[in-house]
Amino acid sequence: MSNLTKIEIITRPNRFYEFQKALAEIGVSGLTVTKALGTGLEKGLIELYRGKKKENNIHERMKIEIVVSTVPVEDVLEVVKKTLRTGEPGDGKVFIYPLAEVVKISTGERGVDALQDHPK
Repeated sequence: MSNLTKIEIITRPNRFYEFQKALAEIGVSGLTVTKALGTGLEKGLIELYRGKKKENNIHERMKIEIVVSTVPVEDVLEVVKKTLRTGEPGDGKVFIYPLAEVVKISTGERGVDALQDHPK
């Protein structure tokens, strides 16, 4: 059985299309994207609400989930560095998990085969 790895990236949405294009260049085509809100080290904005100052430290983020088997995790991390890193707080985080198994619901294929597109 080959290594299956899930890579989860939480980052700003403004560089997503550059990131997606760079992923395709290294052979990663499938990903899941979820809109998210989050807080971290990035400073919030001070807003005036009904005459009172209020700090809003919740920021729009996107969560990108990728499962790789043949593309090395280090290649994906290199794409993250080249396209998503600004060096400022708020760039995000990358979480890497080993996966025990993946099953394609439509065909029952398992492992690496479940991640491949088999045209009819």
